Amino acid sequence: MRELQLGNFQAAAQLFERWKLVLFNFFLRQTGNKEMAEDMTQSAFERMIKYRSTYKKELAFRAWIFQIARNLLFSNQKKRLSRSKAFVGYSDQAQDSSDRVDLQLERQEDKAKLWQAMDRMAPADREVLLLAKIQKIPYREIGEILNCKEGAVKVKVHRAIGKLKTIFVNLEK
Repeated sequence: MRELQLGNFQAAAQLFERWKLVLFNFFLRQTGNKEMAEDMTQSAFERMIKYRSTYKKELAFRAWIFQIARNLLFSNQKKRLSRSKAFVGYSDQAQDSSDRVDLQLERQEDKAKLWQAMDRMAPADREVLLLAKIQKIPYREIGEILNCKEGAVKVKVHRAIGKLKTIFVNLEK
């Protein structure tokens, strides 16, 4: 990012390659629309270049780019037309070859129900879970993204998990 601030636009290409899939998946899970997620990913990088002077080296790049992504998401919120179940680039952890096929199918069904439950959550709750549990961003950085303290992030994640559990259980009925 420092190179980009100094005018080396090749650095922007490197940042794009490194972060495009992460941001795309964030936008896809928030909007449920592949085309919108692609457009928003592109816009996030355009804003990264445009606002490069606002980046402070004390701030983690991930927190800064996700703040841009959140601002973009909030400014472009549209009515959700359809929810895509695709989650491009997300790979399951390698499963032991001795797992039975029925166990694998059960895991896939549970995973599908989990994403269905995530889709039913309030956007703010879904967002904090995506940042903490899917993107695995430390609470301190999420606090920078959400402009709140680390302790508040822990509470938000805990409450969001509770809401997710409730929704998930209700899907089972």
